[in-house]
Amino acid sequence: MAEVEGPPGDVIRVVVADDHALFRRGLEMVLQSEPDIEVVAEANDGNEVVAVAEQHMPDLVLMDVRMPGRGGIDAARAIKDAVPHTKILMLTISDEEEDLYDAIKAGANGYLLKEIPIDEVADAIRSVAAGQSLISPSMASKLLTEFATMARKDAEKPQLAAPRLTDREMEVLTQVAQGLSNRDIARELFISENTVKNHVRNILEKLQLHSRMEAVMYAVRQKLLEIT
Repeated sequence: MAEVEGPPGDVIRVVVADDHALFRRGLEMVLQSEPDIEVVAEANDGNEVVAVAEQHMPDLVLMDVRMPGRGGIDAARAIKDAVPHTKILMLTISDEEEDLYDAIKAGANGYLLKEIPIDEVADAIRSVAAGQSLISPSMASKLLTEFATMARKDAEKPQLAAPRLTDREMEVLTQVAQGLSNRDIARELFISENTVKNHVRNILEKLQLHSRMEAVMYAVRQKLLEIT
């Protein structure tokens, strides 16, 4: 995975949530060696990670999907409601399609399997913190298949009018669907990164969605984007 750099001087504040203490320790040891990443807290279940996120307001929560009691997907919804700016990166052994879809609908910005080399986790955190959406390759193929299935099913149903996006918002959404970061979109469209951020925020507000990935899913279902 290529290294992704954030704005100079920025430190990404991270909460790590996993019910396996040894795995949490291993992640923290790896991340502590990264000068631009700070682990501000940890949690061992969904209830604890919601409370910790509300207390520390981190930039990103690195979280397992399946934890005892309150799971990661339900926790993701609560975190997005309480701390909307916090990015959520799922790191899990679950390769179940339903978990992937539910995580995206809950507002997750990334979904990686624990098969990823542990030394690549830092770059994954940087990517998601910078506004990219990450999915493990094996899960991405399942997601694209589901996109196509949803599009076919929705073609058979009468659709409510989708909120109208401006031409520029559609351009930005198309770039988001290709996995580009805000910085890359700004270069492609010859606009400032702040302008891209404003467009993404407006798109999410208009569509009443929580994440970039969810916006892409919505756009495919409404035939605003074509996935081949």
